[in-house]
Amino acid sequence: MSTRQDREAAVDRAWTQLIGPGPTLSSGERRQIITDARAAWAGRSLSGDRGPIGDATHAVAVDAEGLTLEMVESFEARALDRLSYLEVVGVVARLSNIDWYCRATNRPLPQLPSRNDIEAPTGAVHPDADMTDSWVPMLGLASAPLALDALPDEGNALRDLLEPMYIDMSDIVNWTFADELNRPQIEVLAARVSYLNECFY
Repeated sequence: MSTRQDREAAVDRAWTQLIGPGPTLSSGERRQIITDARAAWAGRSLSGDRGPIGDATHAVAVDAEGLTLEMVESFEARALDRLSYLEVVGVVARLSNIDWYCRATNRPLPQLPSRNDIEAPTGAVHPDADMTDSWVPMLGLASAPLALDALPDEGNALRDLLEPMYIDMSDIVNWTFADELNRPQIEVLAARVSYLNECFY
């Protein structure tokens, strides 16, 4: 059973991972994604050319329903390749979880470090990642809990945050599972939150 302490520890781990370097993006680029996504959620417009990473961040943060394959292809034409786009999606998704959890529990939002030492991308990409039935490389067919697994560290970070907030992967098909809520209650909440966040899994 996940406790509030488990969830808060998961938030802390997720934040540490988010502000560091990713597989294809530097720590500086990921921190800019955090800044841009928070600005988009606050309704603030950002001046100047945000570049493809900034435009993708804004689209994922506030207009997920409006995303199309053509838009993803346009980002790619502007030098944001599919794996980097996938990383943007993963950063925005986990940031959303962190920020809304903190708001709901009256916990201060984690802040970016004042020092902005830039760390280069790690280059950790799964060798078997390939285009299947999705807009981005996958390992096999698309599946929400495994959506980031072309970037193994990102996939592991997603599940490390997902499981305390939702359900352990080993219990996904256990329909009698109960935590502080029973499984039907969990799924009603999950479905409603997914709908409000325009997540169509």
